[in-house]
Amino acid sequence: MPLTKSKDILDQDLIGQGGAKLGLIRETFIDLDTGRIEFLVVEAPGLIGGSGKYHPVPWTIVRYDPMAKVFQADVSKDRFKGSPSYDRAQIGSAEYAWDEQSNRYFDVASDVVVAP
Repeated sequence: MPLTKSKDILDQDLIGQGGAKLGLIRETFIDLDTGRIEFLVVEAPGLIGGSGKYHPVPWTIVRYDPMAKVFQADVSKDRFKGSPSYDRAQIGSAEYAWDEQSNRYFDVASDVVVAP
């Protein structure tokens, strides 16, 4: 199992369909109960540097390509641009329910655990 440090993920490009650059990975959100990454927070590019808008991208639609050494999401640039985005304060607050909105937008089913 390959391991990496979280700081090595930050500021990496997230690449979409057709090789389109979607933005830079600025944060990772980890589920403390499972220890799994749940979201990458991607800052879309702006005219000068970053846009200041952060798009939560469910980890389940992201994959790492070890040959190209890039993170990829099977989403078009236009679809990504239309995804829910938030400012820094909103991303830091659970009351915005950005995780639910992002999962719904990217059509990610929440995990349902059934007890044996």
